[in-house]
Amino acid sequence: MLKRILPVFAALLVASCSGNATGSTEDGLRVVPAGEAAITVTNLRDGPVYYRIINPRALASWAPCTSPADCPEIGPGETVRIEYAEIGLYSPDSMEAQLLWWQFARADGGGYRTVRQGDVTVRL
Repeated sequence: MLKRILPVFAALLVASCSGNATGSTEDGLRVVPAGEAAITVTNLRDGPVYYRIINPRALASWAPCTSPADCPEIGPGETVRIEYAEIGLYSPDSMEAQLLWWQFARADGGGYRTVRQGDVTVRL
């Protein structure tokens, strides 16, 4: 029995330690700490990305982007620096930030429709 449990436990332990403390690359965005009070976000996608960045414990306080006019843009291949003070409901004891992102296309009849969206969590 122990021979069966030990490999499973070892795999779980390795998986739990594999988080990237220095940042992450997910959904075509690279998010990494930049000094003690900022992060950088690089758009690796082929089109612009629009984002909000929030304290994940404050999810009730944000609204989604519904058009490019609603949120800041990161062009393809561009990197932006986001100060901790720009994180929605950031406080000095915040441990993480959640970057929510969207990509849009023109909708028939005007306006925009979301074609892709996602989120990336980064440790502060």
